[in-house]
Amino acid sequence: MSQRNPMNERYTSDEHHGKTRRSAASAKPKSAAASSVYIKPKTKTKQEKKAARRAERQKQAELDRKYANPPTEEYARLRKIWWVLLIGAVVCLALSFFLRDSLGEFGFMVILVLSYVFIIAALWLEFSKMKKVRRAYQEQMESKKSKAQRKQERLEKAEAKAAKAEAEKKYEEAKAAEAEKKSKGVLGGLLGGKKKATEATATEDAASDADAKDASKK
Repeated sequence: MSQRNPMNERYTSDEHHGKTRRSAASAKPKSAAASSVYIKPKTKTKQEKKAARRAERQKQAELDRKYANPPTEEYARLRKIWWVLLIGAVVCLALSFFLRDSLGEFGFMVILVLSYVFIIAALWLEFSKMKKVRRAYQEQMESKKSKAQRKQERLEKAEAKAAKAEAEKKYEEAKAAEAEKKSKGVLGGLLGGKKKATEATATEDAASDADAKDASKK
């Protein structure tokens, strides 16, 4: 190893000479803090939105099939009107085709337009009035169902709470009985030991009296 010259200017002066070389590690590009952490955005993606809408449509279709014919007076009345309109449209179409020659051009057009009016009225009744009645009945039944479910959940919670309280009560009673049994055992042991000590003392006293009598006789 080469020896440094003590008379060099950098060692004899208080001033700083030269530059400090930076390390190779400091020259590397630094990554931002937590750059590798991926945070899932809170907003839903297009696929998730499409899946949610598809699931909602399927659920609504199931409800429509389930409550397609609500047993209400309003729906029954609208259903009768719908059947009358539909039958009227079919009859008018049949007349327009089979009696075209006897009705003439004007009569044919009148019957044909009337049949279209009946069909449009039946469609309007189906997708406006009857649909609203079905949706109202769906909401009513689902609300009752949810109320029944909540009632059942409350009953189950109450039963579980009562069962828990009963179990805790039995545990406390068993614990108290065990403690009482132990205390009786300890007390019985103390009383038995005291009785034995008393009997031993009485025996010793009797022996002493006997020895004293023998000594007095001698």
